[in-house]
Amino acid sequence: MQIRKSTKIRRQEIINIIRIIISSKGIKGVTISEIATQMGITKGAIYRHFKSKRDILNLLIDDIEETLIEVIEKSSMDNDPIQNLKNILFNQLTLAKNRNKTSLVVILGAMQFSDPVIRKKISQLLDRYLFRIEEIFSQAIRSGMAKSGIDPKTYAIAFFGLIQSSITMWSYKKFDFAPEELHSQIWSIYHQGIRV
Repeated sequence: MQIRKSTKIRRQEIINIIRIIISSKGIKGVTISEIATQMGITKGAIYRHFKSKRDILNLLIDDIEETLIEVIEKSSMDNDPIQNLKNILFNQLTLAKNRNKTSLVVILGAMQFSDPVIRKKISQLLDRYLFRIEEIFSQAIRSGMAKSGIDPKTYAIAFFGLIQSSITMWSYKKFDFAPEELHSQIWSIYHQGIRV
């Protein structure tokens, strides 16, 4: 006999399974049937928590946003905005390795999802994330730690691109990399471009 779990616990389990499915089958592999199969439960048990694939993706996007914002907040404990950016880069790479690419990579995959509600939600998530990076970079400019001729919005997009491209590249190598080593190399190149 199966024991019913609390909604919060079951939803977290579903998020974890979705991450596994995405890393092995891509976003199109996320179906109610596949989730139920992977979890060893009935489709009806999934439908108790979600009405549709849109609901599932909404929960996943909410979880990703919470994680991304948490990484920024935990990485920004220093009064030095450049150090904070360096910390964010390292923590994002570590998160990607630990979660097998489903943090930022899934965002772009889901953008291909035809549902306009999901596309809008992801666009808003990206805007919020980029705005937080813009704020930190603007602080670096104001404090004289970064070049003043760089547009903070452009900087934030480049920073995001740096993380995204690294994660995408390493996803093809099954995430066989040491975050510390990759971070050191990427940060060295990036920091040379922004420092005064």
